[in-house]
Amino acid sequence: MKLLFSILLTSISLLSWSQNLNAKELAKFEAAEQVLRKEVSYFKMDSLSFEERVKHIHDFIPRFVAILKDKNSFAYPFDSLNSIMKVYAPDSSFRIFTWQLKEPLGTHKYYGALQMNSESLKLFPLFDYSDTMDVHPQDILSFDNWYGAIYYQCLQNQVGGKNYYTLFGFDEADFVSNRKLMEFLSFDEEGKPVFGAPLVSITDSNEVTTIKNRFFVEYIDKASVRLNFDKEQNKVIYDHVVAPSQAQEGAWFTYIPDGTYEGFEWLNSKWTWVEKIFHYSIGLPDSPPMPKPILDNRD
Repeated sequence: MKLLFSILLTSISLLSWSQNLNAKELAKFEAAEQVLRKEVSYFKMDSLSFEERVKHIHDFIPRFVAILKDKNSFAYPFDSLNSIMKVYAPDSSFRIFTWQLKEPLGTHKYYGALQMNSESLKLFPLFDYSDTMDVHPQDILSFDNWYGAIYYQCLQNQVGGKNYYTLFGFDEADFVSNRKLMEFLSFDEEGKPVFGAPLVSITDSNEVTTIKNRFFVEYIDKASVRLNFDKEQNKVIYDHVVAPSQAQEGAWFTYIPDGTYEGFEWLNSKWTWVEKIFHYSIGLPDSPPMPKPILDNRD
């Protein structure tokens, strides 16, 4: 209920901000967005060379940063920038823009900008250094040493009176695998963003508990895998992925979903692992929907 209320409050707040822009400000941001939209259209254009797409991104960044630094820019949504993903904090304290550049060998470089909703017009560019990190890194990172991803959902929790934001991200890691992740964002005493926090608790079959600073699901690039917060279940739900054969155990880039789901629920100030989300029994009220038989329609 609290989460639904915060989402509703965010939507109302965003609408009111947009309405608070005067005609001159609105015209200025609309004109800037039109110019930016043209640059953004080139980011994923296959007919352009890699060097040409890099140039368009490098032309876009200073223009985008300049308009985000304008007063009241936080109130303008920039919804027509189709290749750029945008998420807001549930308390409307910030928003994050993320986008990507496909590289020649199938890897991707990520770009981002974290804009604070404040009178001082704070803006943090995000610099992707994931190619220098270990696989599934657990380091505490900063805005200038960021694990790049496209963020698509944001939650908010408090631990010891401090706000922590759970970001759900997607990383097209390379030409054979993708990753989805739960990243955790907080702010230090100077107001600078910090990525990573010990907020994931996983207990294995031997009752050994591991605490992680971020959580990854890696899988073969041809698969479709879920990782997001489900409002009805009030839990994070994700596909359980497995190796297609015993010989491929540990080779994350081969993993595929097996049709079952794991998850996390917020307990004791951590996202605590839930081994199995759905427990269906065929023929009982909690069973999944079954198709009607085609060959047997007898009464």
